[in-house]
Formats: sequence, C-alpha cells, structure tokens
Amino acid sequence: MIGRTYLERGRAVTVVVAYAAPSKARPLPGRPSWPTWRRAPRPAPRNVLVRRVDGQAVVRPFRGLRLPGAGEAR
Repeated sequence: MIGRTYLERGRAVTVVVAYAAPSKARPLPGRPSWPTWRRAPRPAPRNVLVRRVDGQAVVRPFRGLRLPGAGEAR
C-alpha cells in the first residue's frame, strides 16, 4: 500500500504513510496474553497520509481512493 499510486476524485495521489493495526501474534506490552480480545463491531477508519501531485500532504480516509484503471468502462 505504501508507495502505491491511487486516484482521488480522478487525480493521482501517492500513499506515504498508512495505518498499521497491532499484530495479533504478540500480546501488547504490559498485558497478559490469556484474555480473549474481541474486535469492535465497527472498526475505525483506516487513515492514510497521501501526497498530491502539487506536493501537498494530506491525511484522509483510505476509503474513496481507487486504483488507476479500476472502474473504467470496458
């Protein structure tokens, strides 16, 4: 995902930094590993830092970004 180019309203943007969820393989520091942690029913939005063609860096939700070529009429 990082370094890939997506379209935001038809204009190209590059993902600079993306949200990374903590790994499920290791328990969080200072927390016992025995409790069963459940996910929230509605996960939080995945925000990304994108750089636009004009050089502006903006934090925005990943939702709404499209891959180039996806959604074109065939």
